[in-house]
Amino acid sequence: MSVQRIDRNSVKQILDGYVQEQHSVVIKFYGTNCGYCHNLAPLYKKISDDYEDVLFYAFNMDEGQGFEDKYDFNGVPTICHVKTAGHKTQVSFLSEPDEPDGGEEGTWYHHQDLIDFIEQNRQE
Repeated sequence: MSVQRIDRNSVKQILDGYVQEQHSVVIKFYGTNCGYCHNLAPLYKKISDDYEDVLFYAFNMDEGQGFEDKYDFNGVPTICHVKTAGHKTQVSFLSEPDEPDGGEEGTWYHHQDLIDFIEQNRQE
């Protein structure tokens, strides 16, 4: 699957349980001026290509003022998994790493942590 950018209204619909169909969704919250976010983009895209049954989205937090408080997460990049199904929607956020991936690419999250998070949440 490819990564699609979504707007503020779409994020709210997904996170607030307005999507009635059952889907496994991963959302990357990023910022325009965030180096980790930009470095994470190719890895996120690569991972999205490995999953045909998961929808991958990216949302620019420059358009999401108030989202961090409303949905209880800290800063960018943030990865969220959502199982949609109306009132049974389940939202999970990937924990911040103990030690961020500050290697040459500096992607914040470690590759395997992203995969493990997606695998765990899409099967629950």
